[in-house]
Amino acid sequence: MAFVLPVLLLVLFGIMEFGYILYAYSTVSQAARNAAEAAAQLPPYQSWLAYKDKTTGLPAGYTGFTQDACVRTIYVAAQSDQTLFEGITNNMTISYPNGEDTRNLVDRGPVEVTINYRVSGLTPLFNLFRLGNGDGTINLQVTQRRSIESLGKDPSKPNGAACAKDVADWQTINATPTH
Repeated sequence: MAFVLPVLLLVLFGIMEFGYILYAYSTVSQAARNAAEAAAQLPPYQSWLAYKDKTTGLPAGYTGFTQDACVRTIYVAAQSDQTLFEGITNNMTISYPNGEDTRNLVDRGPVEVTINYRVSGLTPLFNLFRLGNGDGTINLQVTQRRSIESLGKDPSKPNGAACAKDVADWQTINATPTH
């Protein structure tokens, strides 16, 4: 028993870790797929996406990256199927790999969503053998691309646009109607 138990536990923990990592990858992949589908319907402007990493020089009225309805819809879509993993959108990027000028219905994108997610091991196996990043975690990176299908039209908004180019445009789109 003393010789067989360590080997048996190693195999058992290995199966558990493999299944858990496979489940984590599937969940992150589904989140990226959902976000890419939403981005194909409501592609945000690159100028708005550029606000995400800025810390200075932000325009007046800017309260957060997901202030724009199109960006918020993409983030909500990515979070819709989460079960065990919190913060899956903390390291999500939305981009136009062929350049921001491809955000039109002639070129049709593509729009790309990438999620980088760090998963901790379920058992002590990752720490024991220094697997992954050496700290008991591995990085899962999933990228999904979709061709732009729509430019986010919203007839209830001024000029029929759902996506804002910048904060000033967001304020115009979301102005409170006066009667």
